[in-house]
Amino acid sequence: MVTLFVPDLPEFAALIEASRKTAGYFVQEPQAGYWRIEAAGELHFNRKALGLKPALWNSALSGGFLGHILEYGRDDLRIGSGPA
Repeated sequence: MVTLFVPDLPEFAALIEASRKTAGYFVQEPQAGYWRIEAAGELHFNRKALGLKPALWNSALSGGFLGHILEYGRDDLRIGSGPA
């Protein structure tokens, strides 16, 4: 299971809402100040689709994650359970 921990801050609301609408993604309510977004295989987010500015995008992993970064570029973030 791949997990992304997202700080419970209004600035990250778009990330949480997009995850709730994505099939195969599971969102757990905040615990200890962090949301949990989980998927069985891979998490994939696009900065432009989320409407996040670069500074916020660059802090998307600030809560931590379980898995391997497959891609983390200007516009796309992919975290998988397999080898990087």
